[in-house]
Amino acid sequence: MAVEPQRGIGGAQDQDTASSTPTPVFPRPRSGEDLPGGTDAQDSDAQNSEDGVDRGGADGYEPTLAYGGEEPPEHAGGHGRPWPSARQQIGTGVAVLGWVLAAFLASHRFLPDTAGLASLLETWLPWLAVPTALLLIAAAFARSLRGLLATGVAAAVWLGVYGPELFPRGDPLPPNLRVISEDVNASSVELAAVGQLAANQHADVVTLEHLPPTLASSPSTQYLNSTYGFHITQYEYGVWSRYKITDARAIGVTTTDSDTSNGATALVAAVPHVVVGALRVTVSTPQGPLVLYVVHIPQPVLGDQGFAKVRDEAVNRLVSTVAADHADKLAIVGDINVAQTDRRFTQLSSGLGLTSAQGAAGDGFGFTWPAEFPVVRLDDLLVRGATPVHSVVLPALAGGQTHLPIEIDLHL
Repeated sequence: MAVEPQRGIGGAQDQDTASSTPTPVFPRPRSGEDLPGGTDAQDSDAQNSEDGVDRGGADGYEPTLAYGGEEPPEHAGGHGRPWPSARQQIGTGVAVLGWVLAAFLASHRFLPDTAGLASLLETWLPWLAVPTALLLIAAAFARSLRGLLATGVAAAVWLGVYGPELFPRGDPLPPNLRVISEDVNASSVELAAVGQLAANQHADVVTLEHLPPTLASSPSTQYLNSTYGFHITQYEYGVWSRYKITDARAIGVTTTDSDTSNGATALVAAVPHVVVGALRVTVSTPQGPLVLYVVHIPQPVLGDQGFAKVRDEAVNRLVSTVAADHADKLAIVGDINVAQTDRRFTQLSSGLGLTSAQGAAGDGFGFTWPAEFPVVRLDDLLVRGATPVHSVVLPALAGGQTHLPIEIDLHL
């Protein structure tokens, strides 16, 4: 018995005709209309509507783009540009900082000294070796060629400028005058220690700063007086010598409490027990007279008028005074309060034709302040008409010390 084939929806069609008929594509329904195909089609449309994109499916619906007709953006990890890795970001940061350090080391002299800021930064220039070394390590860790190049240039600039100071310097000439100097910070303990040190080191001349008049008659001062045949204590300075001292006079380089426009010499205390100014003496050595300016330049401070304004004014006045002094053999010694890397230091050295004992005959940077952990050299001897042979920073001697003593051998 023959079974008649069933008819599909749309009328009686034979199998061959049905197979050749294309599958109909239903238009996208309006809101509220049902899709042909029942619940499955509705669920599919609901899923597509969540992200605004028709993905199509087995029921024959064509996928459509989201509103606006644009393809969705590619995400990281796809065909878009990937975000730099942490290593690459570190390398870029190291490279930028390395070039900044190199540029500052090479051109800091050309920066304007607005409010003394450049002078403040120049005080710590030798210590830029620390961040340079750290950046070099970071660049190697990040395997960054850019970082290694930048920090390598910064390291090369630092070594070119300060590398020679890492090695001993000096002159083979025989010394014939030894000078010891220290800012004793108004301490009787330090004064006693310096007296003993000077005798042990066979110093020919001892200069002390920040020595208040109350200590002028102390037992420590009397010990120095008995050790050295010639001595003088004026204001807050003291000079002891194996050779005759003559022509001692005060030099006013700055004032804080009075007016010196009338030409009168004035040494005015900026803070208790600290005199800003200088004491000029002549020491009659066997090689001829040596003029000594024992100085205590005001301490640089950061105030409302900028950094070290009072100090810079004192330096300018001292430079003017020394420039007018035509002594053949002349030296500035004491607490200068100007770092060798500070642009103001050149006013005292090359500006006056003086040679820094530490720069010419020192060993290393010769930091003298603070005594507990020296980070900057504020004490020095600058000389003309004589040759520095050796310069050394002596170790701390007593508690409460703020400056380390310095010892300089000269060939007159």
